[in-house]
Amino acid sequence: MPKSILDKIVEKRKMPVLFIGSGISKRYLYGFPDWEGLLRDSFKSVNPDPYYYNRYVEQFKREGNSPFEINTKLATIIENDFNAAFYARKIKIKIGNTKNPKWVDQGVSPYKMFLVSYFKKLKVNSDPLLLQEIESFRLLKNKILAVITTNYDTFIESEILRDDYQVFCHQNELFSADSYNIAEIYKIHGSVLDAKSLVITEKDYADFNSSRKLIIAKMLTLFAESPIIFMGYSFTDENIQHIIEDFLNCLTVKELSIIGNHFVFISYKKGEKRLLETKRTIFTSNKIEIPITEITTDNYGAIYEKLNNIIPGIAASRVRETRKIIKQIVDQNITNESAESVIVDIDDLDNIDLSTKPLAIAIGYRDSILNKVGYGILDVDSIIEDILFDNKKLNADNMCFDRFKSISSTHLIPVFKYAKGCTVPIPSSSKLNDYINARNSIDKIISKSQLKSINALPTASTIDELHTAMNSQNSFDKKAGVLLKSIGNFTIDEIRTECQSLFREISGTKITSTCFKRCVMYIDFKENYTKKS
Repeated sequence: MPKSILDKIVEKRKMPVLFIGSGISKRYLYGFPDWEGLLRDSFKSVNPDPYYYNRYVEQFKREGNSPFEINTKLATIIENDFNAAFYARKIKIKIGNTKNPKWVDQGVSPYKMFLVSYFKKLKVNSDPLLLQEIESFRLLKNKILAVITTNYDTFIESEILRDDYQVFCHQNELFSADSYNIAEIYKIHGSVLDAKSLVITEKDYADFNSSRKLIIAKMLTLFAESPIIFMGYSFTDENIQHIIEDFLNCLTVKELSIIGNHFVFISYKKGEKRLLETKRTIFTSNKIEIPITEITTDNYGAIYEKLNNIIPGIAASRVRETRKIIKQIVDQNITNESAESVIVDIDDLDNIDLSTKPLAIAIGYRDSILNKVGYGILDVDSIIEDILFDNKKLNADNMCFDRFKSISSTHLIPVFKYAKGCTVPIPSSSKLNDYINARNSIDKIISKSQLKSINALPTASTIDELHTAMNSQNSFDKKAGVLLKSIGNFTIDEIRTECQSLFREISGTKITSTCFKRCVMYIDFKENYTKKS
């Protein structure tokens, strides 16, 4: 059976760029309007008679305007009428001082403030199936390179990415000094957090189109590293068609030949639980061909679960902070001859003080750096990954005599794989030997106090029962706790598979779950412990 496009993305470990349209907010925010619905609601606030609205629509149709052009013309009329009514004190907007709001003096359009108020009132849909999808969507925050969106609302940054990504809502910010091309959200039509940034009228779109090349340049930068997945858009969206056309015009013949594997459109089909994948070519209003891979479904949770199998080396937000630190180092020390080498843990980037110590960066082959700088810098998460996937090719001697030379008996770290592979005896006076003696039985890995702490969690005796019990938990540690409590009922291969799945779920973030660490230590003990080791 051929691999799906999503499986190929996962296999290449390429974090995708999500290009998100209103269909996503409409799916998850209760009462979210489409563009026409928004305009009708806006028009009603000025003139409740629907005949006036329909008269404009018919007029613009007779003039030969496209649906996109009709909407921008309607938005222009509505803004003019709304603002006139506001300044005549016929309409109030409940933001700030309703009598003399400060934003009026700042030159903000009253109609755009109305839109801010409109979108801020929308709440997340309480449908249990959609809430479950949202939970799966949130797990992707460490698997996404960046987000481009035309949505005004803050659903993505507040509900999904939870403020871990930097938000830019003006086109001129796309290549600012604060942009690092990762862990960022580009709200190219503006945001309700800045009413002035909203793009909706003819003039707004004219200004937008005049600087659209900045968006294209950003897409080219991101495309060099990642596929682009379009979600919540219609093929007929004229504005997106123009952006894609401009983007394709910048690609080489070679890049165009593989664009179908890098442009993925998720198309909504009500009730469809499968992920129906097809290669197809869509045509824009200008008869431009766009080769894409289309996935048709109503099962967005399955999309998120597929993408959640991506295992990045470092979370996107940490990569962004790393790039930021590197830029600061280069900016501050480009002429400094006294820079020192300093080892910095990836989770301590926020605590670096560049003002007191110049830094130098070591770049080279990983094994060479480990051998020269020392295995002592290897983080626990990498060791856990090596136990689960056997993919780090770590030198057992170096691990035992460098990484574990100062190991504390209170730490939760799997060591038996490396002790077993060590080519020289581990000294009886060493801290590693003490640690091995402190963890040389199942009871010492899963202590009575640990079992007591997870006593309220359910026990499972089959894989189906295990999955049901784990999925009912509201935290990662409790999911791992269910597995830990039931661990004696499953084979090592079954436990490894579950731990691998859990690892993928939080890949890129620092592992703090003691239950999960003990599960991995259980695997390590069962597979590698001998009295010799």
